[in-house]
Amino acid sequence: MCTSILVRYKDGVVMGRNMDYEHPIGYNVLYLPSGYHYAEDLYGNPMKNKYKMMGVCFLDHNPLKDGVNEHGLIGCTNTFRVINPFAAEVDPEKYNLSSLDFMNHALGNYRNVPELVADLENLHISHRNSRGDRIVCPEFHYFFADAEGNSVVLEPENRKLTAFENPFDVMTNSPSLGSHERRLRKLMDLDRLEDFNSVKGLPGGYDPVSRFIKAFYLTKTHVPSEDGHSAIEAAYSILESLKMPQGFVKLRGNPDHSYTRYMCAYDTQKRLLTVRSHTNSAVFSLSFDQIEDPAQRLSIEVEQRMCLIPFESIGDV
Repeated sequence: MCTSILVRYKDGVVMGRNMDYEHPIGYNVLYLPSGYHYAEDLYGNPMKNKYKMMGVCFLDHNPLKDGVNEHGLIGCTNTFRVINPFAAEVDPEKYNLSSLDFMNHALGNYRNVPELVADLENLHISHRNSRGDRIVCPEFHYFFADAEGNSVVLEPENRKLTAFENPFDVMTNSPSLGSHERRLRKLMDLDRLEDFNSVKGLPGGYDPVSRFIKAFYLTKTHVPSEDGHSAIEAAYSILESLKMPQGFVKLRGNPDHSYTRYMCAYDTQKRLLTVRSHTNSAVFSLSFDQIEDPAQRLSIEVEQRMCLIPFESIGDV
């Protein structure tokens, strides 16, 4: 369960996301240099990226959950639970990979959204490799935006990734984007948002449909951002209102809880990564210019313990 949004400003786009996860998991920031061997395709051939990229991963493993490349293409993965989303065999006529590695492939090999969409017909995702062995292939859909302001949602349809325009600038989880739109239009007039009584009318749940509606309304009615910095501020402000507190959503038959593990926001123009943990409100940032050795893989831990900063001086009351 995750929520992803776009906040647009005059010269660019910020993509923000809440990473909501059901089980305890470690995460960190990861930078991958160009030409890095980050995985194997379904025929066992090395997968390498043309472009430098960085993002957030689990347990210091190479697959990124969200990220940005050196050309300003940004993207994120969200869970999309449908029956048999991907194929059960490879296609020898196409480039075969797991959904787990698709985000790295996209950020590592395309400069913008049109390049990515144009190459979709040459890509094939399967949950079995060329030997017929079952491999890790999560039920994902994907959200991408680029420095030119293009954006797209990629959803599995008929066992292949299909591109959908997304005028709502929001992605949560299943159902499909079309189903989210139908529910959204039943609740409000999208051309007259000012007539909607948000104090009483917005759904209060944390299910994907409720979060999609709230994220759309908050994103579209937020005060316009003048630059990338204010767009990042807006993204965190909106995501905070969609954050799932620890312990609020309990899992049946499981001692764990589903809650927001981290928030992050990426700027297409500055090629900037920002991230904060669920317990530490400080926002950490990283740009490609800050990488001391751009030829080496770099892993950075995200400080999760709350920072208490004392006042330097307190005057008389």
